[in-house]
Formats: sequence, structure tokens, C-alpha cells
Amino acid sequence: MQKLIDLIKNKDLTGGEAWSAFSAPEKSKRFERKNVPARTFRFSVEEVSTYKALRKDLQVRLFDDCVGSCAYCRRPVGHYGWAWHIEHVIPKSKYPSMAFELSNLTVGCVHCNQWKGSRVDKKVTNKSLPIINPAMPGFIYSEHLSFVQISTESLCFAKYSTHSDPGIETYDLLSFKELERSYAINGMHAPTAALHERLTRVMSASLTTSKGQELVTLLGELKSAIYRLP
Repeated sequence: MQKLIDLIKNKDLTGGEAWSAFSAPEKSKRFERKNVPARTFRFSVEEVSTYKALRKDLQVRLFDDCVGSCAYCRRPVGHYGWAWHIEHVIPKSKYPSMAFELSNLTVGCVHCNQWKGSRVDKKVTNKSLPIINPAMPGFIYSEHLSFVQISTESLCFAKYSTHSDPGIETYDLLSFKELERSYAINGMHAPTAALHERLTRVMSASLTTSKGQELVTLLGELKSAIYRLP
């Protein structure tokens, strides 16, 4: 890990590029930036193997810490829930030195990861979020938000209630209203649920690449358009 940390310190890699080298390790990683010559970095077989093992262990630890739920919306994730990724609470794009700090990592579903990346991360100043910060010491989710879900064989209903200013911002900026609507539509219309699942899986795969955010944003807007239909 020290190699990636040193590459960040020396500004050879951005936080996102270093995280891509860790989360999708290969013996050769090529990174391209606008107006900057492309650079290729080499990693040994041992380094690639170590990154894969560490990432797997990290996923298990974070999943257990969050009890298999997204830290923001509290929906279940994993094999029997929504797709998820390791989430940087304080964005690695603005604070690359925090890219590998364990205290800055949590579980984020694809939905919350997408909207946080496009609507929240750019607003972060002085390492302070406008939404809830699940990594903050002493954080209690119920002080900010409540999540209720009721399901039957033919109907699924979900509702969020806000209890604080960060809770309100989380509901708005992470589009929880869309989540509420998606539960109802998916429960009543199987083809829409299947399309939603396919879009989510493509978005999940794109989040592992350093250049995937543009595609994730595009697919997120498409998914939102589906749930805004009357």
C-alpha cells in the first residue's frame, strides 16, 4: 500500500487513479488525463495479489460494520440486495491523502455513490459534508433519517423521514424520493425492475474505473427519467 500512498504524495497519481490501481489491480495500469501525456505504471505479481487480498478483506470488514446496508440510504446490499462499492465519505478526488484511510471508508450502494459523486463531493469544503457523515465518531443514523419499508406479495412501499438539516440534504441530494418511487414501480412492474437491475449492474462495474463516473452519471439520469414517468 505504501507504493500507492507515495505515488499520491508525489502527485504521480490522483486519489482516483491510485484507488483504481488498488480496486482493479493489474500488472500494468495506464492512466490518461486531459492535456497531460498518458502514463503507465507497473506493478509486480506480488503487489497485484496483495491488493486483491486486501480489497477482499476490506469489503468483508466494511460489510460487517454496516450490517450489510448502505451507510446513506440503509437499503440492504450484497448478494441478496443492491450492488455496492467501497465508499469514500470524504471524496478522494478533493482529498487524495485520505484515499486509503480506513476511517474514511464505508459501504455505499450504486445509487447513493452515483449521486454523491455528482452532487455532493464537489461541494465539500474543509472536509465537511452537506449531507450526513456516517464515518463521523458517534454518528447515529436515526438522529438524521428514518427508513421504513413494507412489502407484500404484490406491493412494496418505502418511505424516508428526515430529522435534521443534514438528513434533509441527504434526502434531496441523494434523490431518496426517487428511491421511494422505484420501490413502488418495481413492485408493480417486473420489466421496469429488470431494466433497473441491468442499469445498476453496468453502473456498478463502471464505478471501478477511474474514468467511469461520466457513464455512471449518464445511466443514472436515464434511470431517473424512468422513475419520473407518470
